[in-house]
Amino acid sequence: MVNGGNTLEVNKLFHRESHFWPVFGQKSPISSTLGPFPKTINMAPKTLKNRSDVPEEHTWDLSRLYESVDGWEKDLAALERDMTKISDFQGKLGDSNSTLAECIRLEDELDRRLEQLYTYSHLRHDEDTADTTHMAMHDRARNLAVRLGTLSSYIVPEILSLPDDRLDGLLDDPELAFARVPLGEILRTRQHYLSPPEEMILAMASDPLGAASKTFSLLNDADMKFPTIKDEEGSEVELTHGRYTGFMMSAERRVRKDAMKALYGQYRQFKNTYTSTLDGQMKKLAFLAKVRKYKSAREGSLDDDHVTEDIYDTLIDTVRDYLPAFYRYVSLRKRMLCVDDLHMYDVYAPLIPDFERDIPYDEAVDTVRDALAPLGDEVGAIVDKGFSSRWIDRFENRNKRSGAYSSGCFDSPPYILLNYDSKITDLFTMAHEMGHSVHSYLSNHNQPHIQADYPIFLAEVASTVNENLLVAHLRDKWDTRDAQAFLVNHHLEGFKGTVFRQTMFAEFERDVAAMVERGEPLTPDILSAHYRKLNVDYFGPEMAIDPEIDLEWSRIPHFYYNFYVYKYATGYCAATALSRMILDGDDRALDRYLTFLRSGGSKPPLDTLADAGVDLRSPEPVKRALDVFSALIDEMEELVD
Repeated sequence: MVNGGNTLEVNKLFHRESHFWPVFGQKSPISSTLGPFPKTINMAPKTLKNRSDVPEEHTWDLSRLYESVDGWEKDLAALERDMTKISDFQGKLGDSNSTLAECIRLEDELDRRLEQLYTYSHLRHDEDTADTTHMAMHDRARNLAVRLGTLSSYIVPEILSLPDDRLDGLLDDPELAFARVPLGEILRTRQHYLSPPEEMILAMASDPLGAASKTFSLLNDADMKFPTIKDEEGSEVELTHGRYTGFMMSAERRVRKDAMKALYGQYRQFKNTYTSTLDGQMKKLAFLAKVRKYKSAREGSLDDDHVTEDIYDTLIDTVRDYLPAFYRYVSLRKRMLCVDDLHMYDVYAPLIPDFERDIPYDEAVDTVRDALAPLGDEVGAIVDKGFSSRWIDRFENRNKRSGAYSSGCFDSPPYILLNYDSKITDLFTMAHEMGHSVHSYLSNHNQPHIQADYPIFLAEVASTVNENLLVAHLRDKWDTRDAQAFLVNHHLEGFKGTVFRQTMFAEFERDVAAMVERGEPLTPDILSAHYRKLNVDYFGPEMAIDPEIDLEWSRIPHFYYNFYVYKYATGYCAATALSRMILDGDDRALDRYLTFLRSGGSKPPLDTLADAGVDLRSPEPVKRALDVFSALIDEMEELVD
């Protein structure tokens, strides 16, 4: 399944070169879906706490996975011993379908145990990315996954070596009914598998092929240190990934400008290293696509979701058709900020500066509970459980992974990492990640392990539905003109960050991958020049494109997730349709939506969405969503005139 940041390619039976287990929702601050909010407030504490000083009630309860590191070590040793049993089936899968079923059940059991080990290690690692003990555990879990992938790499080629009549009958055998979904995928993509020795080589190479992503993560989250800047009160405050978001939402232009210059001044010093990591990632994808007989890295990456390159390109083309509507919003932002030149550091500035909210954590919890009430009692009970049972790691601490995500495994709660800082952005992030967690909870409780994982193509739907429900709830609750303007603008900013910006990222990723596949060199200047051109195209003539933004590509973790970003845009458009149907009180729409949340990976993702009422094979859902964007601009202009 797809993840945010813990990329591990393992030649598992059912997830060829898949990302490793669900880590949903991680966003770099600048690529967040969330829009401009009030000036930076409550920046204290000026110095971050060490992890050991964080109160227990503010942390997630990982004892649901392991009571201690000793328990993790025992399970690791047991899995190291037991996973060799998978080799006992090598050369025997043709004996009978019963033997094949026994092998698949064992592989699934081993994979499930490995997920638990890996999930614990990556969550502990993300609490404090500089902790060498947890870093080593994380590496050991990754290495164990590679070893299991190597041991089981013979399975798919051996299945595909069966006679055609036997192969074609696998899906009709009752003994193999439990494995219908993964077996169906194997048969669908049979031309992309290699011989057993070649599959073993690829499995053994998966860890070194992940070096670029690992290096990026360590450099970006652990090694990068930023200077201090002066906040609105003139106090020196250490710049961090988490605080950068707050600074960019400051009502004071000087703070925003200083934060951007300070942040990208550091990235400029490492531009050659970041170029190398991105080049390594793209070359890895090109290599895997070539050996797997895909015509491009993009085709190979999209294939797991049954998505074609045409769907990807149609998204870009459709969004580009609506850029004049986005230029209207850029012009409106410039007018409302009363500036002669609109700069990139003004993109998240508050348009309603007198509207402020300081939302403590407990108030945010109550607000999210109330906002999600239209989803019914079943979802409400899951949300209550998440908030009361320590699924959530709440606040930023020194060396904690930046951003936010939902992560877990089949046998754990769907944990949530936050860096909550009492801003409205954090309220929306909480609702967003709870959407991922509810989706995971319902999938895991309604599907067997072998088909519980839902693909990332579907992952951003539930999270964005939650955000839309929160906007609707707050529009009922906050009834002043400024509040309404603020919330309409938030919705507009959701479109900006998730449809327009993520599509721009998708176009950049598509173009850079194509450069590598054509044998063109990647240099910092080439990457920055192309990224600048896209910003000019997407933001239009009234935006001053600052030189700092040319380096934004270097800090986007999603470029290491294998053509991930376009799914934010498609997911947002799907969520726009679904949330409107739910808010209209259509009981049938709610039933279809809950069925969608329970479906896991039981169907191809486009079919799952179509069953819920949205067909993304057509450009129409994107067009309808962007028509909503245009209507919101009209409403915003009426509110502020």
